Amino acid sequence: MSDINYISKRLTDLKFPIEVLARYNESHRFYHTIDHLLDVISRLAKQNNFDDELFLAAVYHDAVYDPKAGDNEEQSANLFMQHANGSGLNDAQKKNIYQLIMDTKTHKASSDKSQLLITADLSILEQPFEKLVEYEHQIFREFQFVDHRIYLPKRIEILQKLNKNGKLDMLIEYVKQRKPLIGVFCGSFNPFHKGHYNVLEKAERIFDKVIVAFGKNPDKNDRTWPIPKIIQYHQMEEYTGLLTDFVSSLGYDVIVVRGLRNSTDFQYEQNQYRYIQELMPNIKIINIFCDKEFEHISSSGIRTLEKYDKHKVYLLD
Repeated sequence: MSDINYISKRLTDLKFPIEVLARYNESHRFYHTIDHLLDVISRLAKQNNFDDELFLAAVYHDAVYDPKAGDNEEQSANLFMQHANGSGLNDAQKKNIYQLIMDTKTHKASSDKSQLLITADLSILEQPFEKLVEYEHQIFREFQFVDHRIYLPKRIEILQKLNKNGKLDMLIEYVKQRKPLIGVFCGSFNPFHKGHYNVLEKAERIFDKVIVAFGKNPDKNDRTWPIPKIIQYHQMEEYTGLLTDFVSSLGYDVIVVRGLRNSTDFQYEQNQYRYIQELMPNIKIINIFCDKEFEHISSSGIRTLEKYDKHKVYLLD
């Protein structure tokens, strides 16, 4: 048995907070999710020595996951130690669990129990090609903040290190040949508000990743508003000058995303497109209308409302 109810009950019995499971539902996770945790627990539950130490190490091994950080295992192990205060575990058990979690960083087992956890954690690498492709897409989304020119060689390097007996040869070749569909959502975004985010969410259902590009418009004020945390795991770029020059500088194929609120926006964008098309005939642009509830929101309107402290309802966290 390895469903959420089982894990929650066992955590409660061991006097650990079930809130730790909510961490696996964070919006920047696509592979290191609750499904991954359930899979690890399910595989370990088939072992005869699936004791409390192995269970807790599994639950906490990805409790802290920030793809931008290099100390996730340390942070996860430290979180376990914080939550272990008040539990019935003795010091030796806490030390063992801490080490089990840390072993998932290097994938080098320090004990037989550690090997079981590492094997369960890396079980995805033993799956059929179709599952490996799905896994690759999920990892790609988790690291979407990385420019594709950097992601590609780094990802191949990691897969080659994990490749044992040629089992990942097909996946490595797939990654080499894959051309992900990448969108570039451009705007001055001063500030980036809920209407912009609504368009971004729609674009993400179309593209494998969407770059958020902050452009400096000579007819508008410089961006002064902070970037909301909710888009911190997207690749973000800044550019001055022409949009076409920026798109060309990326060095790979992209499709430009433009957000629209109403027919007035559409007419403006249609006129702009003619200029852009003359400068860059092969450019691809799609227009996405925001939902009706956001069509009245504009950055300039928010800047005006800020003077009266009535703007916060339109902003993102």
